[in-house]
Amino acid sequence: MAYEIPAPTDFQFSLSAYEPVADFAFYPQQKYDFVPPPAVTRQYQGHWQTGASRQQSNKAGFSDSRPVSTTRMQHSHDARPVEAESIGLFWGAVAKKQTTVSFSHGQSQKKEANTRSHWQKSRAVDNQKQQRWDQTVKPTDDTLHEYWQQPPEKDRYQSSPFSSVDKYGQANQVDGVGYDIPGAGLLNFRFAGLPYSPEATPDIYFRMGVRQQQKVIQPRDRTTGSHYQSNQMMDEPVIIPWGFGNKARDESVTGNYGGETDPNVVEKPQPEQPEIRESYLLMNIITTVTLPARTVIDLHDIEIELDIDSQSWNLTGQLWGASSLALIEPDAGGPKEVEVNINGWTWVFIIDRYSTDRRFGNERYTVTGTSRSQLLAAPYAPKRSKSSASNINAKQAITEELTNTGFSATYPNLSDYSTPDWIIPGGVFSYQQQTPMEVIMRLTTSAGSVVIPARNSDQLNIQPRYPASPWKWGTATMDRIIPASMVISLSASWRPEPQYNAVYVSGTHAGVSVNVKRTGTAGDEPAPDILEDWLTETQLNTERGRNELAKGGHQSITTIELPLTDTNTAPGLIEPGMLVEVQDITGDWQGLCLRTHISASGGLNTVIQSVELERH
Repeated sequence: MAYEIPAPTDFQFSLSAYEPVADFAFYPQQKYDFVPPPAVTRQYQGHWQTGASRQQSNKAGFSDSRPVSTTRMQHSHDARPVEAESIGLFWGAVAKKQTTVSFSHGQSQKKEANTRSHWQKSRAVDNQKQQRWDQTVKPTDDTLHEYWQQPPEKDRYQSSPFSSVDKYGQANQVDGVGYDIPGAGLLNFRFAGLPYSPEATPDIYFRMGVRQQQKVIQPRDRTTGSHYQSNQMMDEPVIIPWGFGNKARDESVTGNYGGETDPNVVEKPQPEQPEIRESYLLMNIITTVTLPARTVIDLHDIEIELDIDSQSWNLTGQLWGASSLALIEPDAGGPKEVEVNINGWTWVFIIDRYSTDRRFGNERYTVTGTSRSQLLAAPYAPKRSKSSASNINAKQAITEELTNTGFSATYPNLSDYSTPDWIIPGGVFSYQQQTPMEVIMRLTTSAGSVVIPARNSDQLNIQPRYPASPWKWGTATMDRIIPASMVISLSASWRPEPQYNAVYVSGTHAGVSVNVKRTGTAGDEPAPDILEDWLTETQLNTERGRNELAKGGHQSITTIELPLTDTNTAPGLIEPGMLVEVQDITGDWQGLCLRTHISASGGLNTVIQSVELERH
């Protein structure tokens, strides 16, 4: 509750008594009634008594202050000169010391000061120089060899020595001298059967080659000609017996885009029809054990839930006593695992956190856990970066993300549609600082699919968000059937969405662009464009566009509560991503399960399954 001050006020103190401007007595007189939000609420009422009245006026017990003279006077005189005080040094006389220095050296010994050289006269040597080389070197013609480190002179002027061509003379024969060198090694000469080795200064130099005599250039007839004849008559008009092509839509495609029909395709089985009775007697069995020791623990008020966009099942429960908590409390080996079995349906959870509520005579712990698929996400899985230089399939990329983790991915194909596989070109598949689950979720979202984690195994089920388009639910095969006799409660909320009938799906740096349009419509209500890096094939973009168009249209979110029957009794457990038919008293209708919530109360031994269905 806020209190309003009349105006911005500063504290101003003067010589008179202080009088406050703002009233600091914060005692609200108005009663506020809070309206509860429009939802299911629990009312709590507190019995508070009216507070005792208190005096709100504030008085200051001070009289008028005595006036104080604020006049200040300063009496200054001329400063008196300061006389320097006499300073005296009272040092005594320095002790006298003898400063006489005497030398007691005697007369030095006489030494001979003459310096003589002890070098003898060098021996006379004949200074004449003689050439001891013989006359074996013979003069050679300097014009026949090249000096080293000096290139030969060449004519720097480049010009054609021909002024005209010989058009009508006899054709010159091209003379050429060829040398056949056997083998690929060096060429050795043998004279008189002995190997020849050239000397440094021989009498004769061998120079091989033939000097070509300059000849007048002549034109040559290359005997090139073109032969033309009448071209062959062909059938020019081409008639295509079909009209403009259209992409295959829901009317003709059941998951095999343009491929041949597999004769061994297994049809989706029809759901089991629940037994309709006037009353149902259910005996719920709830057990919770630790893994791997399988020690039984008493877990109360169990709540289990999964959302269609989540990556793991979630658990919440209550434990009594520190001894029970010690069985599932994390230790040096990491978090503990528990197995929850409700009417034959089994879940395995990792206990990741707990909270304590201790009171006199009551020691209670609230524990929460997630399914094992959380091990692929933070904080258990490290973040990493990757860039693939070569082409890679999407399913191959998912398999690589699950390598050495113990997890596997499956792709159910019993519905009208299944998750397609496509090729991502080299250099396009790359990411930065993401966990394996983040990469897998991004790949599945690109295909319009969702990840449904398994309840008690290391398996990820990747399937389209809409196994069948909502406008085909009337003829599609359902996964579960809920009769009206098993419905405990039903509530719905209306949620209108734009009725899109076309969407543009395209890659960014590579790939294709596809304009997906709903069959039977004009395609005049386009949804916002979808541009992503990994949309690189027509089949993929078409499936992504179908799932985007399926989200639109007027719809309602219907919440149904019903018992959780065992594994042998229909309808059993309804998981997100399943198509459900509700046999209502007003008529049958179909919906897609978006959320599943299981509530098991240990005290009353009641188990209620609550599902949220998207109804179009």
